[in-house]
Amino acid sequence: MKTINKYILLLFIPWLAMACNDYLKGDSADLLIPTDVNDFVPLLLGEAYPDQFTSLIGWTALMTDDVEMGPLYYDESMYNNSKVDMIDAVDRDAGDGEVLYTWWEDYSQYITDKFWDSRYKNILACNLVIDALPDMKYAENERGTYCKLAAQAYTLRAYHYFCLVNTYAAPWSEENKSKLGVIKRTSPVVDVDAVERASVEDIYTLINGDLTKAQEYLPDASSDYSKWEITPAAVYFLASRVALFREDWSEVIRASEEFMTLEGNPLYDLNNVNRDSCGLSGSDYFFINQVGNSETVFLFSKDDKEYKFMSPASYYTYYGWGFHTSWTGDNALLNLYEEGDLREEVYFARLFKLGGTRLRPEYFAGQAYPLKADRFSRVGQARECWRSPEVYLNMAEAYARKDNNISQKAIDLLNELREKKFLAASYTPKTVSDFASRDELIRFIWKERRRELCFEEAMRFWDMRRQGMLRIEHKFYSSMNTYKTFVLEAGSPNYLLPIPLSETEYNDGVTDNPRVTVVGQ
Repeated sequence: MKTINKYILLLFIPWLAMACNDYLKGDSADLLIPTDVNDFVPLLLGEAYPDQFTSLIGWTALMTDDVEMGPLYYDESMYNNSKVDMIDAVDRDAGDGEVLYTWWEDYSQYITDKFWDSRYKNILACNLVIDALPDMKYAENERGTYCKLAAQAYTLRAYHYFCLVNTYAAPWSEENKSKLGVIKRTSPVVDVDAVERASVEDIYTLINGDLTKAQEYLPDASSDYSKWEITPAAVYFLASRVALFREDWSEVIRASEEFMTLEGNPLYDLNNVNRDSCGLSGSDYFFINQVGNSETVFLFSKDDKEYKFMSPASYYTYYGWGFHTSWTGDNALLNLYEEGDLREEVYFARLFKLGGTRLRPEYFAGQAYPLKADRFSRVGQARECWRSPEVYLNMAEAYARKDNNISQKAIDLLNELREKKFLAASYTPKTVSDFASRDELIRFIWKERRRELCFEEAMRFWDMRRQGMLRIEHKFYSSMNTYKTFVLEAGSPNYLLPIPLSETEYNDGVTDNPRVTVVGQ
């Protein structure tokens, strides 16, 4: 008999330990059954929200075109004639990164995929709350708390399923909607029976239904929110994202307009950032993922320092494990930023000259690593966040796809976003004449998503899947001049991550995703 994951124990042990006085009878060790709305609030906050999210899925960045690898050795001239100690060979962690960077068919012996289990653990908590809603007790003055709890539970469940279906299943399309999605679990009881994955369409139906229910609770929900919780803005934010990935352009526009009506997350003007301090060690960095950034809609996750393949061990030495932000080739990220685009300075930390001043950071041999992917634990900061620019980009793409011509509304949204991200004195608004066709406008919006949302959640990986599973080339170096080129072909089955062993070892009914071996040349 196969081992069964103890979801229920993992879920309840910390919760009960935290609140044991409230849930133990005075004359026995029997547990009381929670019934009051205030009994379920700590459950939702403690077990339904995503935790350590980045380390659980951030490694998919190595599978995208936003990351590249450079030579393992450098000439000292690259460092202003300063002596720099370099790694002598590929570190063990670099070897782990290699299996992702070169799209190994089976990387399970090197990378333990905890993303699947963590999402289902969170889903179980959501299911417990949702199942209890019809009979949940609350005082008349607690109606707001009840509706807030319900809206958050439905939204969180929708988000976790969105993450799962866009990581382990084929991207949405008319051709793919009947294909295997992920396992549909809506019961508060742990199911140990063999179960097959539901279809992609079934999972999106569940997601859409949950978001609809969440919105129904919003009018009566308490207005006492923080950015560390699912707010009304976050509900419409996620609805906009889900509709984009499901190619429901009218719903993208509707949800985005509802989001903007709330007027709580204006675009942040990067002209107001002190760029002289960006990227300098010990300075007061500008982080996108902080409460003080007006764009942040929802903050979540924390740093547990696992699988940090792009984290330099030192500003003065080498970049972490050989992997860094893409700056060469046709699919380079840094080369996408235009002159005057402040995001290249503000969003990325750079190495700076050794033995010289630290007034301004400089790129060395094109090196840069994303500040977004290497945040530090500080008050008011998280590892991940949802930001309002995404809604503008979702809406722009929806208008571009709905209109049969070059959409002026899409261009207006792009300009509204871009003028906050460019040096004010140099920004020239885009016009209809800048685009030869509707498709060219869509491709520009895709590039803008890449510039704006790089290294947030698994967005580039998810976007590449929905944009046609693009062809990628990666060079893997073994020395300064020695490398092999690995190619992920367009539409490759390796765009679907394998179902983790934690599921396949106990669930006889689940079908794994087929994958192929990518051979370097």
